[in-house]
Amino acid sequence: MDLVYENSLPEVTLGGSGHPTTYSTTFEHGIRSATVDKALLEVGARSATMEIPRWKVLFNGVVVTREFKPSICARMGDGFFCKLVFDVTPIVNSKRRKDHTVGIEYMGVREFVVDHVGLLLMGSYDTVRSFYHFWSGAISLKPGDVIELSLPGRLSGMKARIVAYIPHTSASLVVSTGEGTSTISKSVGTNEFALDIGDAVQLRLEHKGTGEYYPRELLVSSILVYRIEAPEPRIEASYSVSADALKLEVSNAGDDRAENLVVTVFAVGNVVDRAVVGELKPGESKTLNLRLKPGSTNTVRVIWRHRGKLMFRDIRLRPD
Repeated sequence: MDLVYENSLPEVTLGGSGHPTTYSTTFEHGIRSATVDKALLEVGARSATMEIPRWKVLFNGVVVTREFKPSICARMGDGFFCKLVFDVTPIVNSKRRKDHTVGIEYMGVREFVVDHVGLLLMGSYDTVRSFYHFWSGAISLKPGDVIELSLPGRLSGMKARIVAYIPHTSASLVVSTGEGTSTISKSVGTNEFALDIGDAVQLRLEHKGTGEYYPRELLVSSILVYRIEAPEPRIEASYSVSADALKLEVSNAGDDRAENLVVTVFAVGNVVDRAVVGELKPGESKTLNLRLKPGSTNTVRVIWRHRGKLMFRDIRLRPD
């Protein structure tokens, strides 16, 4: 089972006076399987009321709702943080696409804030194994509040991705696993946090703070605990320099293909040269001839994607 989870965290205000009436974002189709077993779209929003008229959510141009019917809402200050979750599996499987677009349209007079748009894709793929636990909802934690989540089974090498709204720099989210404790602090607004949690069987989330700020609540929008076993590309590079020219050979010594591979040369903040390789399969190599800026330090950045994740390595060339 392959799994890809992508998030957009816009914190954009819609409606009211002087605010836009639409928001859209695009997610890459990072999953390899021909069909998707499950596709979940989630939207998290803050509002003064649980009633938002004259709005709609579109996925790949298809209207998935014209009514604001949250799956769950949590109190936040004088308002609410509400979460909507949609099963968009039939839409994803109706047409093979490289990416998926989410649109939110709102023509109301009461403003609200879109904090979180997430897309979880799962599909069968022979060379990928994944183990995961996924929570999507609305958890409101006042200072001192704690929530504990049990993880069925014990697996080593687990990771966690947490989407949370932290109200103030004096507020912290403390994540404890029994294996150790991680403190997320000095971060304000909605962010995604990645943690290594080892072979934890329980997650404990606590809001630590003075409460001398408004709103007082820390919000948790989603938690993904996972481990993915998948072949990966291993991009290697060798080069030779002659005057203002670079001969670069990039090769894939890994077990899976690298996608959208691009090589860019920078110097003094400017792009000197660029070459698009595209896909690089295991065992393949490409030789590129690129320009350099004489007398300057040149940075050669090799960028590629694998299963929706952007990866890169830099080579720094200093003048003699």
